[in-house]
Amino acid sequence: MPFQALSDHLSDSGHKVQDYIKSTAEYYKLRLFKNAMKFATSLINMLVLGGIFMMFLIFISFGVAMWLGKIFESMLTGFFIVGGFYLLIFLLILFFGKKHIDKSILSKFSELVVEDEVENASEARTEFLFNEENVTPEDINLPNAKNRE
Repeated sequence: MPFQALSDHLSDSGHKVQDYIKSTAEYYKLRLFKNAMKFATSLINMLVLGGIFMMFLIFISFGVAMWLGKIFESMLTGFFIVGGFYLLIFLLILFFGKKHIDKSILSKFSELVVEDEVENASEARTEFLFNEENVTPEDINLPNAKNRE
């Protein structure tokens, strides 16, 4: 009889480990999907807003170039001045602003992933603690225990 009970416990443990592995795999699939969707929506938002801003910039540039062309009595001069201005901006960003741009983009997208990890770790710990042996937050004396219910 004790051998049968031990065998049942081992079998039950094996099933629980399989269920845990399957649940963990599903969790990471969902997490990957969520992060990919956040990345995709952020990228699409940046592309749409960037496209609209580029259209604005093009029309303003043509307007300024034509205005300068009237002032200097040569449209070609107006367009060269505006082109030179954009070349100067490009060179400044290339030499001085590239690290800042890389840093801001990296921090923006890493912020999306890190927030999820912190939230998920806290939720998983709380769920594990409270699902075992019907423990309540007040029994453990967690901070903000009353806000979690």
